[in-house]
Amino acid sequence: MKSVYKDKSLANCPNQFNLAEYVLEKSCKNPTKSALEIVSRTGKQSVSFDELKNRILRTGNNLIRVGLKPEDKILLRLGNTVTFPIAYLGAISVGIIPVPTSSSLTKHELIKLIKVIEPKAIITSEPLGTNFHNTQIISETDIEEFSFEGRKAKFKRGNPNRLAYIVFTSGTSNTPRGVQHAHRAIWARKSMHSDWYSLTSNDRLLHAGGLNWTYTLGTGLLDPWSIGATSIVLKDNLTISDIPNVIKNSNATLFAAVPGVYRKLLEQNEELEFPSLRHCFSAGEKLSQNIHDKWRKRTKKFIYEAFGMSECSTFISTNENIGSEIHTIGRPQRGRKVAIINKGTYKPVPIGEVGIIAISSQDQGLMIGYHNENAIKSNGKEWFATGDLGRMKADGFIEHLGRADDILNQGGFRVSPKEIENAFLDLEGLENIVAFNLEIKKDTNVIAVIFTTEANLFEEELRKHIEERLADYKKPRVYIKVNTIPTVNNGKISRKKLSETYKGMTIDYA
Repeated sequence: MKSVYKDKSLANCPNQFNLAEYVLEKSCKNPTKSALEIVSRTGKQSVSFDELKNRILRTGNNLIRVGLKPEDKILLRLGNTVTFPIAYLGAISVGIIPVPTSSSLTKHELIKLIKVIEPKAIITSEPLGTNFHNTQIISETDIEEFSFEGRKAKFKRGNPNRLAYIVFTSGTSNTPRGVQHAHRAIWARKSMHSDWYSLTSNDRLLHAGGLNWTYTLGTGLLDPWSIGATSIVLKDNLTISDIPNVIKNSNATLFAAVPGVYRKLLEQNEELEFPSLRHCFSAGEKLSQNIHDKWRKRTKKFIYEAFGMSECSTFISTNENIGSEIHTIGRPQRGRKVAIINKGTYKPVPIGEVGIIAISSQDQGLMIGYHNENAIKSNGKEWFATGDLGRMKADGFIEHLGRADDILNQGGFRVSPKEIENAFLDLEGLENIVAFNLEIKKDTNVIAVIFTTEANLFEEELRKHIEERLADYKKPRVYIKVNTIPTVNNGKISRKKLSETYKGMTIDYA
């Protein structure tokens, strides 16, 4: 028996389709209902479904009015504000291609992305301080004004396979990769509503992440709205310690975060009792059984885990409907075709054998491809390989066994080790540096670097060097200075071996 799970219960996306129109379809059902609540320490900003739709369509019309055209790319550099989804869906509504980026990216990183994407415009919440030739700069204030002024656009429908938006992910190289998603991507997410969320229109879903991140964008905004539920988002300046009160005061019924957030919440002495909460979600990296058990004991709430990636969002999950098995990430969602394949042959391995977790290359949620690259990882084959190792059980449940490549994970974000290493290349006196994942204590993994130096370089100088070169979530937390970086038998440096060697080391980290 081969490691293949398939289900054909999801219908194909309509021939004429617009992602934004689909997301906002339920807005007419209860127009005065709260669609979005941005929570801060001083209160909340609330937007109804009717206001949201009207502001999105006015923004779309005004983006066209200022000279942008369908298929033009625009870079979004916005935080957790109402203007983010308005700009994002406003662009998609008229066929413009939004490219969300983290507002924490440094100017060095931003310039690199701009060279890759070549956007016609940048929508930004703060002055960039750099002259980008032939690129229109649109401020967050402009978007705010756009959303209240002028006519409302009509949704531009078309082939569901056409490009809708681009998100960036980290490959193993230094170059950021733009993941191109079609309008149909939102249609494929319907499987999550029942097989992961148990989402209903009565829910109030609080997500602890940044809106630019695919996990937050999909789970925290688009999915709740497409079913008529309320989305709750944390203002950028809120911290982990604010979350318990926000859950209680907002009457959230669902809560989504990465494993690290749950771990930090458990480390606090605060009471974790949430009467309104039905259950919670985790994605971005593997949730340990230890964190799940502790959270269940403290809160009496389950955490439902899901597995996915920027290229295909989540497609394996667990909840009360499909059951769960200890030490697994769940079972493929309805409408999905998933396999465990051999890395070399791309053929499914027998049940119980270890291989690469893969999804059908025909999946409606799978990306079109990478920006400026000719093919996706499937290379025309039946399966798209995720790069994660796994093992399928006879009942379809899948164990996650780590990455097959060198990609790092910190705070739920996948980060290229090469990008980190290359950020140090021009530091005078640095001889060699290698980035790797380090488990400093149970359920706590950070990015570490081990380095050798010809000069008298210390950790402080390395930290200062990358301050303006890497976003915070990419910065190493641990620096290890050695005379020689250890190698394996073939003389090569093994990141996995480094992780094993230094695991659990006693060290202060920032």
